[in-house]
Amino acid sequence: MSVQDLIDAAVELFKNKKIDEAIETLNEALDGIEDKDSQIQQQNDIQFWLGRCYFEQAIKTKRKDSKQFFGQAVKHFQQKLVLAKQLEGENGIQEQYNAQFGLGRCYLEQARKAKEKNSKQFFEQAVKHFQQRLVLAKQLEGKNGIQKQINALSWLGRCYLEQAMKAEEEGLEQLFDQAVKYHKQQLVLAKQLEGENSIRQQSNVQSWLGRCYLEQAIKTEGKDSKQNFNQAVKHHKLQLVLAKQLEGENSIQEQNNAQHWLGRCYFVQALKAKGKGAKQMFDQAVEHLYEQLTLAKKLEGENSIQEQINAQSWLGSCYLEQALKAEGKDTEQLFGQAIEYYQTQLGLIKQLTDKQTRLRQQNNAQFWLGRCYFEQAIIQKKWERYFEWKKQKIQGDLFETKKGDLINAITTILAVLNIPPMELGAIPLAHYTSPSVCERLFGIVSDKTNDEADNNDPVDNNNVSPMRIGSSTYMNDPTEGEGLLELLNLQDLELENKADSPVHNAFFTCFSSRVNDLNQFRLYGKENGVEASGCCLVFNKSGDWLKEPDVSASFGGVTNKQNGGLKEPAEVDVAGLEDENLPLYQVAYIAYYDEYIAKEKCTIWLPDARRPKFGIRLKPVGKNLKWHKFRIKELKAALWKLMNLSKIKDEDKKALEYIRYLFKDFAFRDEEEFRLLKIEQIGSDNIKYCQTTKSVYLPYADIRDIVDEVILGTNYEKSGKERKAEAFQHLMRKHYPNVKVSRSSLPINANPPIKKD
Repeated sequence: MSVQDLIDAAVELFKNKKIDEAIETLNEALDGIEDKDSQIQQQNDIQFWLGRCYFEQAIKTKRKDSKQFFGQAVKHFQQKLVLAKQLEGENGIQEQYNAQFGLGRCYLEQARKAKEKNSKQFFEQAVKHFQQRLVLAKQLEGKNGIQKQINALSWLGRCYLEQAMKAEEEGLEQLFDQAVKYHKQQLVLAKQLEGENSIRQQSNVQSWLGRCYLEQAIKTEGKDSKQNFNQAVKHHKLQLVLAKQLEGENSIQEQNNAQHWLGRCYFVQALKAKGKGAKQMFDQAVEHLYEQLTLAKKLEGENSIQEQINAQSWLGSCYLEQALKAEGKDTEQLFGQAIEYYQTQLGLIKQLTDKQTRLRQQNNAQFWLGRCYFEQAIIQKKWERYFEWKKQKIQGDLFETKKGDLINAITTILAVLNIPPMELGAIPLAHYTSPSVCERLFGIVSDKTNDEADNNDPVDNNNVSPMRIGSSTYMNDPTEGEGLLELLNLQDLELENKADSPVHNAFFTCFSSRVNDLNQFRLYGKENGVEASGCCLVFNKSGDWLKEPDVSASFGGVTNKQNGGLKEPAEVDVAGLEDENLPLYQVAYIAYYDEYIAKEKCTIWLPDARRPKFGIRLKPVGKNLKWHKFRIKELKAALWKLMNLSKIKDEDKKALEYIRYLFKDFAFRDEEEFRLLKIEQIGSDNIKYCQTTKSVYLPYADIRDIVDEVILGTNYEKSGKERKAEAFQHLMRKHYPNVKVSRSSLPINANPPIKKD
């Protein structure tokens, strides 16, 4: 194949999302270049598409891994820029323009992924390249030059808008002003174009101006907020007027967009308003969103379905928020309307062809549907409907249509012990770890690889380690996973996890509701044998740690063939998806009754309180005791059902893998443990090997953005390595100002460090 044939083949591979194959083909084309001095255009094209390939890979991957792909993309776009400068005339300017666009997009997307502090430098780089793009566009002639300027100005406006959305109060107004300035310049040029293209471009600008003022309204209060809302509505109404002047599908799509953003404007206003004012705003929002839904139905193909999904979701949110604000009779009706829209949304999602998109949107819709049932249950003191929804979702995620007493009992137990964000609320959870691990989690190292870092500053973003999900094999409880089997008299059950050569293993990371607890500090995280020398990482103080967890994410490594006919896990492209969507489970504790255990220590006794043999301890989550009593009732019934099953069929036995790691021995009750659980196939690429500990683990997440506080143990400074609490606090405040650092003052003396032989 000729070089040009290889380039054309690579482009087709790229369009079909076969990125790795496209890269391989492009490199083959590059190797086929015989005369590097004359084949400039072909080299330029190759570098452009290599940049596009790596950019797509960077977008799909998680933050830590995306850095490498972004680096590759930038390298190729820079090489394209060098080559483009060797081309002559308008073509050379056009190719430079494209190269600057690629570089600008790379830095803008890195800015979006980065934390607020680190994002600033990426935004600055993006602005620099988009400004260079604008300079090049002004060198192009005629309508093409104007069009290119419009495009460059649009991206400059978006850069400043994105930066403003990330920024705190300092410099906020200036950033919004810059965004508005560039979009207004864009509008002037759009009016110089002709016909439908001019109208479409003007409509697009009005949309972005509306966005600028809407986001500014969200970030401001009082009169300023109201003025910004009014400006946002004005621009989106102008967008709607322009959209109606377009023809065919374009007109419907643009009207759809305008109605959507008008609905969003009134929705946000309604959230800030009170009383009758809020109701009027919600009514306005519903009116525009319903118009969007009507228009969406007129669109064609999957785009129509996606736009309907979008409208149904926002209509559901309107009624849900109204229900939360309402009082009396209207509440039930409003919840009912919200539920109806979310259920319709779920039905539409099933029609989407892309499996990954479908699963992600199903999870989102189910989350909001569950939120409706949960909030309704709190207000009306009726938990049956919410719990039934929870069970049905778990049933569908794990077992499809498979039924029976065993499956029903397991589903019930999972529904009781799974704690989604709405149930957890803002309850803080603690994870105890050693000073060395804590340092690695925040990139505090002695051997830096970040050349841009201060030589005297040991914080290196290149050496940040993700939090780990550890193997059950090495947990502190040697009987981990066996307590439930003993309760069910199935201790001899030959489950794969109990075999000498397991096919699967359970991995989990543990949290405790006991924050800054002396016993936890003594047991966990100590270094060099010094008690209370570790660190307590506090999560969820603001109630924003868990986003939209998916119960099935815990069991994605369990296959149909290997798990006795249970649901086949969906094969989706999980590149870039961290395990941050893993669900949280509360651990229940199993006691073996004896004369020294007071009956009030357990909330459940089996077979019953008169003939106690096994006790179950489960503490309330939050202050809603009626919900806790409901959970206890359901858990007791499910365990009783399991204990009284006459026979568990062989093909169903492995279903117990879903629940047996959610029970621990009563001896560990003071830990008040919650855990993120994942069952993974041994040999999976997801499992990593640690050279230091000679053990295996699963990476969980970069915790720098999700941990709220680090509490240093009383004896932190006695852990070795000449650690100073003040130095740690300084580094954290400098690099992670959003993470609070405090010192425990729990009363404990340090035992001497263990000396090496």
